[in-house]
Amino acid sequence: MKRFLMPLLLLATPLAQAAPGLNIYGGAYSWQATMEGDFNAGNRDVDVRDDLGFDKADQSVFYVGVEHAVPVVPNMRVRYMDLSDTASNRISKSFTFNGKQFVANTRVDSDFDLNMLDGTLYYSPIDNALKLDLGLTVRKVDGTLDLNSVAAKTAKDIDITLPMLYAAVKADLPVPGVYAGAELNAIGYDGNSLNDYNVRLGWRSDFLLGVELGYSHMQLTLDDLNNMDTNLTMGGPYVALALNF
Repeated sequence: MKRFLMPLLLLATPLAQAAPGLNIYGGAYSWQATMEGDFNAGNRDVDVRDDLGFDKADQSVFYVGVEHAVPVVPNMRVRYMDLSDTASNRISKSFTFNGKQFVANTRVDSDFDLNMLDGTLYYSPIDNALKLDLGLTVRKVDGTLDLNSVAAKTAKDIDITLPMLYAAVKADLPVPGVYAGAELNAIGYDGNSLNDYNVRLGWRSDFLLGVELGYSHMQLTLDDLNNMDTNLTMGGPYVALALNF
């Protein structure tokens, strides 16, 4: 998916320039997110840092959106996020995971990959020096956790689609091209929750290209999904390149 978002944005440039009232925007960034939390698919919680040895995961984000002046029809944004990390750690306490026994004082190699695809429809009830967006995000979450030791090997999948409330705000600052913004996606129900937010300071040039400095945070709690409890928190600073037509 990420291979198609930025080419799509570039191909849309002539359309945006030829259609008054049409704004096409996009951006991308890659960073290392601090990861904390645990998984439980057996007899105890398995901590991603203390037990498995995960630290900072590589994360990539790509997005493209379309805003227009057509009444009633919502604006749209598509965003793809990928987070992955590998670790190897000698565990101090035995645990059972997905029916497999991992014994204390043995090394466990772990591989975690999490992909998220968002489709967001939103309206902008306020759109001037202060811009407010309100809408709905549908997020597809796919992930895999692989554990491998000398005596045991297993894997667990995460596969869920969730609707989320979406809100964003952006304010132009009294410096040409400089703005501040924040964004939130959130849902919670029946012991499950997923929320993410970012705050950012950006600058946009007169030549379409811009840059953003921000902080992103995400929290994921899944109760007994595919016979596994998941509780993860990820976050950290980032620098993004942005395009706006």
